[in-house]
Amino acid sequence: MHASSDIRVIKCLDGLHYSFEILSYVYAPMYELCSRLPSDSSQLPRAIWHCWSFVDVVHRIREVAEALPGLSKKEQPLRAFLSATAVVEDFRHYIQHLRSELSKKDVNPFPVWGSLSWIDPSNELRAHIVVIGARVAKTSYTGPIFDLKEKRWVSKVCLGVAGKSLNFDPVYEAAMVFRDFVIPWTMSAYAPGIRTTTELPIMTIEARLG
Repeated sequence: MHASSDIRVIKCLDGLHYSFEILSYVYAPMYELCSRLPSDSSQLPRAIWHCWSFVDVVHRIREVAEALPGLSKKEQPLRAFLSATAVVEDFRHYIQHLRSELSKKDVNPFPVWGSLSWIDPSNELRAHIVVIGARVAKTSYTGPIFDLKEKRWVSKVCLGVAGKSLNFDPVYEAAMVFRDFVIPWTMSAYAPGIRTTTELPIMTIEARLG
């Protein structure tokens, strides 16, 4: 991309574009991985990685969105996105400060990596919960949320830490709604100075021996 005006716009656009791409990558296999856990526990590390990577990427999108020049903090799509994804900040704060969490004299009773729950693929009213890691005295964990009005689970996959639940489906949907606003908005607002291309500027280096 090339811009003749504010380079910050280009940097933010790059940050947002690839963050949304990465978010879709980590979200897509999440439910399938969890569904395989009852018969294949070896999938648990992958499932954990996808869940916590999701937290990190959504946090990054929030940060870049608020840094985007010209995008008012009062803009309704931005406000809606930040509100719908606010719970992610609690999860990221927890995992970023894991050292201090584990150093507390009164150790919190929830599992280090949290509890992971998912909806049974053969019964939409049934959910499974796995407590990740050792179960210590008075272990606490959270599970999925069932919407009595809609008569369905809020999310197919849910991560719980410290009494809080991160329902991935609505957070992902909110991120995609924001993506569909912020990318076109940026391109429209700064179109005269931006040129896009799908060609990757790959450089090749070859070492010669002797």
